[in-house]
Amino acid sequence: MEQPTFDFTAGGTFPDVFSNQETFLAVAQAFEDTGVRAYKGQAPNLLGSPEVLTAALQIHSVEARHASEIRRIRGSKGWITNAENTTGADAADAVYAGEGNITQLGVDAAALTNVSRDRVTEAYDEPLGRQAVLDIAGLFIDA
Repeated sequence: MEQPTFDFTAGGTFPDVFSNQETFLAVAQAFEDTGVRAYKGQAPNLLGSPEVLTAALQIHSVEARHASEIRRIRGSKGWITNAENTTGADAADAVYAGEGNITQLGVDAAALTNVSRDRVTEAYDEPLGRQAVLDIAGLFIDA
């Protein structure tokens, strides 16, 4: 299988990714957040393979801890509020699309509690489907 060539500048969107620590951390945060949502999105496809599902969920957990720590290094809280893109780059908007969701299993979770809507969105990472993950990754793959 042919391996892709990566362009961590995303076609020049992050030209200083390897010379500016803030840019590097913003890109790293977007990668980790994508990983969290990607593994969660594929979990239902692995239900018939308990060993593979267990490994995938363990990786999901590590990705979530990495994402949280990068946010803290950047001076932020360790989780996403709404669909807030704190990377500072519009190119990362797709990473956070849908994170403002408050409906879980068809139930409006905000209606079940007296905490704010923002706090409800912080309680969940929304899954990303395969195509969304490929679209995000495509930003960093040299054509």
